[in-house]
Amino acid sequence: MFKLLITLINHEAGDRRELVHNGGYTTREAAWKEAQKMAYIHKNAIGNVTHECIVEIAEAGNNYAINQ
Repeated sequence: MFKLLITLINHEAGDRRELVHNGGYTTREAAWKEAQKMAYIHKNAIGNVTHECIVEIAEAGNNYAINQ
C-alpha cells in the first residue's frame, strides 16, 4: 500500500503546508498516476514561480518518500 505526501508552497507569502493523503493505493504505479494529476507549478506574468504543489509517494507504513 502506498500514500501521497503533498507539499503546498506559496512562494509569495513564504507559506509551506505538508499533507498526507492515505489513498490506499495498492501499487506504486497507481499512486504515481494520481500524484501526476495533483502536482503543479504556477508562474506569474513575468515568469516567477508563485505557487507550487509537490507530490511524493511513500509506503503506507512510513512518512519517507520513495525515490522516484
